Amino acid sequence: MMRGHKKVVKIIMSYASIVFGLKHIIEQFEFIERVTLSNGLEPCAVERLRPDILLLEDTIAYAHAQKLAEWKSSRVVDHIIVLYDKDKDLRVDELWKCHIVSYLPFHSNPKQLMLALEGELCGFSVMPVHMAKQVEVSQSLRSPSSMLTENEQQVLEQVAAGRTNTEIARMMHLSVRTVETHLNKIYRKLGARNRVEAVCKYIQSTAP
Repeated sequence: MMRGHKKVVKIIMSYASIVFGLKHIIEQFEFIERVTLSNGLEPCAVERLRPDILLLEDTIAYAHAQKLAEWKSSRVVDHIIVLYDKDKDLRVDELWKCHIVSYLPFHSNPKQLMLALEGELCGFSVMPVHMAKQVEVSQSLRSPSSMLTENEQQVLEQVAAGRTNTEIARMMHLSVRTVETHLNKIYRKLGARNRVEAVCKYIQSTAP
């Protein structure tokens, strides 16, 4: 169960038969305050609302990828989950560049929805295992730093500054366990054995 203030969710989707079902399910979760709907992306409306979580259809995400990247960078929307029908048609690489790392099928059950929302709020990448493997292979062909999610980069930057897991958890409003999970993923992605090695490899990969 999530702690803290209840969250506002906005769903942007053109399939009315699906979106009302999603709204009904998500409204039942204890950590949700309210859910708003739209069949298209209206930047001004999203910027006024500043939802805690934005769920939107994949085709809408492609059309507004640059705006989504701007929102993530400026923290207008911290958490974005892309909804899709068929994973074979999902262009993950295109959206990953916008720091969108969570993907969920249209017809997800209540348990899947809850895990996805809680996972995204805790800074995890949420997607099917087979899709995650494809992303990891694709990202491994690029620089090591590009393989890290935004939260993983923030954790590693704090490690580089000499902060402990407890201090990082306090600064990023995460649990210590979540920080440790991020670090384990960072070690695996960078091929590092410890904090010092991870920082060194990250600095080398981002050097001009």
